Amino acid sequence: MIALKNDYLTCGFDDAGKLTGLTHSGLTLPMGGLGFDFGCEEAMVNGLLEYESMLEFRTWNLPDIRPTGKPFSLTPASVEASGDTLTVTYALADTSVQVIYRLHSQYLKADLRIRNTSRRVLYLNACAFLLSLSMTEGVVFDFPGNAPIYRCESHLLEERSPVQTGLINFAVHSQVPGGHLNLMFLDKIEKWGCGVYRDGGETKYVYDAGLEMDLAPGQVCEVGSLYITMRVPGEGNPYLQFRELTASLGYAATTQGIHDGVMYSCHPSGTMDAGFPLKDDLFQYAGYLPRLKEMGIDHVWLLPVFDHNEEGVYHSNDQSVIDKRYGGEEGCKYYCDRAHELGMTILFDYVPHGPAPEFPVARDNPEWPSKRRDGSLQDEWECVSMDYNHPGYQEYTTELVHDHVNRFGVDGARIDCAMGGLSNWRPYRGNRPSGNSVLAGVHITEAIREGFLRGGKPSFILPENFNLIPNYYHCTDLFYGMNLYRAFVELEELLKTDPARYAALLTDFLERESWITPADYHKMRFLGNHDTVSWVWQSKRAVDCYGVGGAKALFALISFIDGVPMIYQGDEDPTICGHTGENLTGFFTELFARRKRFLPRGSNETTYLHTGTPVMAFFREPGQSAGSVYETEGTDRVLVLINLSDTQQPIPRTEGRFSLLADSDGRTAQAPLAPYGYRLLKAEA
Repeated sequence: MIALKNDYLTCGFDDAGKLTGLTHSGLTLPMGGLGFDFGCEEAMVNGLLEYESMLEFRTWNLPDIRPTGKPFSLTPASVEASGDTLTVTYALADTSVQVIYRLHSQYLKADLRIRNTSRRVLYLNACAFLLSLSMTEGVVFDFPGNAPIYRCESHLLEERSPVQTGLINFAVHSQVPGGHLNLMFLDKIEKWGCGVYRDGGETKYVYDAGLEMDLAPGQVCEVGSLYITMRVPGEGNPYLQFRELTASLGYAATTQGIHDGVMYSCHPSGTMDAGFPLKDDLFQYAGYLPRLKEMGIDHVWLLPVFDHNEEGVYHSNDQSVIDKRYGGEEGCKYYCDRAHELGMTILFDYVPHGPAPEFPVARDNPEWPSKRRDGSLQDEWECVSMDYNHPGYQEYTTELVHDHVNRFGVDGARIDCAMGGLSNWRPYRGNRPSGNSVLAGVHITEAIREGFLRGGKPSFILPENFNLIPNYYHCTDLFYGMNLYRAFVELEELLKTDPARYAALLTDFLERESWITPADYHKMRFLGNHDTVSWVWQSKRAVDCYGVGGAKALFALISFIDGVPMIYQGDEDPTICGHTGENLTGFFTELFARRKRFLPRGSNETTYLHTGTPVMAFFREPGQSAGSVYETEGTDRVLVLINLSDTQQPIPRTEGRFSLLADSDGRTAQAPLAPYGYRLLKAEA
């Protein structure tokens, strides 16, 4: 038997290097080993998972997890223990694989190293870590901050039918008899799939990295790192261990940019779901800015106004040129100047994935677009897929943004497709094809951020990155918040049929999300954007999904929890998007004014209460943070109550004394909450 141990954790292995147990503070978990599998020459080397080619994957596809039920039964060529490290080496037909375990202060880290031992180039596709916990009874796992949002009991799962996350997922928490097992996976290069399934009496945890590359003879590649740790009762919140672990690895949120305010997303031609019917230019559309300012908007995210073809605004031909349809350079300068006069900021919507292949940026720089294995152009949405890792394209993008700062005074950026592009089989220098994924997404975000910093602007970066992974912490001023939107979609029907359960599940989701992320990581919150109202997920407006009352309650929710609320053009006035119904301009005006007047600003800290009723309740805690758009910051602890049902609800019992700050229906502090109503209460000392 072999053991790696320190004062916190003991990791037991058999003589063949199989992980057999984890012990911490009197709790021992029986383990069934850490297996691995990867695609080599279009077949899985160990047959633990079914093979899935990723050659035709789109940017949003994650590797699927399809277990075969075959056990991991390789006999190692060598097992070497030295200090806090155990290296297990396996000799396969064309490769040698090392699983390297290193025991750190509070976690066991596992790395995988693949060497090509053949005399030919090997085509690799996917690489999975499969960890077995030798129990199912009493094992309840969840994916904090991700979809699916619910907790799963291992013993109730269908055999070898994985529960998989909808987004890239780094954290899996499991409550086990006597304590908690926490797993974390990080890959700095490619995206990955994540899932958990039951196989007999074992709970199997899988992280499947989207590796794609040709591995030359003698060449070695490493694919991600798995972190394994435990916590027992009395040691504090087990979810906070993820936050502590990522911080110890050097992942920290940026704090120097803009993180506060209220955002409005729009386009001078109107809304995507209405087919852009307004046809205004930016001179004309600037006339709407005073109304937005009066409503309480601080930041305007303009959908792309660059020169584009008839495919649409996200098919930019040349992002250095403002389209004449929108007033050209003069119209853009006028619009930005008018916004600045009103104290508002403007975010451009950059589209770095690239134009159609015949346009100069792609045509004249043939090394920038990504290529397929046969050397032909990768394409998505009738556009090339640029290699965001290419330093030439990064510098071009940085200077493009810097020029916009100089010409128009633009303040920030929403970045389309910031999760990376399609794999590039002709990558720049040492990059591998699948590097044009997470690594590239971070690089293009950094490049656009640098453009603003060169122009003397504070960072205000909103990358379209749906995935709550630490890789982006340092270059993201606002996380895109698609995970919360996915929670809203998952829960949609419950709002009508069981609002108490809806409130309980949503509270649980938000609470866990807050625990696993840095305290100063800021998030954009929304009920819909140009994509979700027109062609993906719900494909309709919030008022059409939840009714006007339900939508108002949820708009109040995203305005009072931590983060920056965003509404999409037409949410305030349905006639803008060709709909009929209640004009909500007055509702938003009052809502945002109360947010700014009463909530403690400069702090993300939120304490959620579990009411067991349709009323969501949480405290917004006072604090200090950089990036506030306000001159003063509130100092009061505020209790927020939101009724998510269509019936009157009593006030939940809460310790302490409170005074009324605001009520959506003008009621008193102790009066029942109106249907879909909200109330703000000041906690008295």
